[in-house]
Amino acid sequence: MANIWEHPTIIAAEALTHLEDALVITGMCTKDETSEFNTRANGWKKGDTIPFRTHGDYVAKEFVSTIEVQPISTSTRSMVIEKHLDISVEVTAREEAMELDSFSDQVIKPAAYRLAEFVDTYVGTKILQAAGMYYSSDLFANAADVALARKYATLQQLSMNRFSLCNLSLEAKMLGQTWFNQSQTRGAPGVSSLQSGIMGHVMGMDWFSSVAFPVQAYTCGTMVCAVNNGAGGNTNNKIGDENLIVDTQTASKVLYAGDRLIVAGLRRPLIVKTAIPDTSATTTVALVDPITEIVPDNAAVVVLGSGLTIDVLGAIFDDRSLAVAFPILDAPQDRVTATASNNGVSIRVVKGYDLSTKKTTLSMDLLCGAFAFDPRRITLLGDATT
Repeated sequence: MANIWEHPTIIAAEALTHLEDALVITGMCTKDETSEFNTRANGWKKGDTIPFRTHGDYVAKEFVSTIEVQPISTSTRSMVIEKHLDISVEVTAREEAMELDSFSDQVIKPAAYRLAEFVDTYVGTKILQAAGMYYSSDLFANAADVALARKYATLQQLSMNRFSLCNLSLEAKMLGQTWFNQSQTRGAPGVSSLQSGIMGHVMGMDWFSSVAFPVQAYTCGTMVCAVNNGAGGNTNNKIGDENLIVDTQTASKVLYAGDRLIVAGLRRPLIVKTAIPDTSATTTVALVDPITEIVPDNAAVVVLGSGLTIDVLGAIFDDRSLAVAFPILDAPQDRVTATASNNGVSIRVVKGYDLSTKKTTLSMDLLCGAFAFDPRRITLLGDATT
């Protein structure tokens, strides 16, 4: 093509192709929940907040004589358009004369990869909003430990399309396991793991690794108590409540923000929103998400990983756990510009001459927002130490 600048849509499409190819964590997110952002430019900007409702959860009861009406137990979570990322480069006459392939190698591809790396790092932080957690003193040291992690993730009611995402250290540990990389145990996928480092499909999960997986260590609280449902056993701790009322706890025990509470009779942990330095009296524990299951009166409550330090090395989730949006940016009227969107990902390319600097600049930018659409479906994988 003689002059690619006469067709900016081609540059935008090329940038989008490389951006999509380089996204790992973001590719595991749902985008249909945020599809409205990718239909047209609508003045979206950094800082805009959009509420979403998560999936409900109910209790199946056998009908006897009358029905028992249950409240709609969804929770409203908000996504904020938190990132407006940009890479702008000076374009000289040399770049202006390049064909698409050469210009792509010099400018578009490396810029798109850097944008993708930033986006994946950002989206990865939302994994830490998970409700579930599995930990062990030697995470994934053997197949039995992987099976236990799968069990805990299954309690989060994941779909059949599950991902197990690891950081690089956990990936190296898995690839070094003989049961994982030998054909005697896995057949042809074991050979591929040993030869190419491809993790593949194991125990019902598709395995991936990412350099952008977030670094996080949790120090877990030590509270031991029981729920207090109040008068008649049903005044407090009802479905939809954003607090858990507890009592009879051991004196001078502590709760940290982010602690996951295991309540006897509940399938999923509850996440503590606000730290409590001393839980020796009847205590109202603020929760990140509302209660979605029936809480038995006087049920025992303990902190998951009580007294331990847990290093997060991975997570198990599905394609309905995280949501990401790339709102289409408005097109400036006084510049050569084009926007490309596909599979929920969008990028804008703008070229213009700046009279104040006397330079021609090419800008590639995008908007991005992400959140844990349903943290109940995410299980963190941790290595625990005392």
